[in-house]
Amino acid sequence: MEINYAEIGRNIREHRCRRGMKQKELAERINVSDQHISHIENGHTKLSLVTLVAICNVLEVDCNTLLGASLTGARRNALQNRLIEAITSMETGELRLLSDFCEMLTNYDVTPL
Repeated sequence: MEINYAEIGRNIREHRCRRGMKQKELAERINVSDQHISHIENGHTKLSLVTLVAICNVLEVDCNTLLGASLTGARRNALQNRLIEAITSMETGELRLLSDFCEMLTNYDVTPL
């Protein structure tokens, strides 16, 4: 199994930017240098599990989200669980729309994540 550190870095950057956070702020909140964050986001360095968890906590995302395609079997289960959580709070009209969308989606060739 190979871990795609470049993808993890891109995912970290994407979620950091969504929160309007600078590399320096993320670095300060997890007690590393902003240069280290830059190296992680550019895939030039491997991050430790402790650093990954700290980043997830600050960005308020789960590790699965940042690991991306590095997860194989666990990824499908994680996505299914996210859908179940989303569905439980939907109204009947929203569920009907989602059902229709799922039917349409089955007719398209979708590249797996």
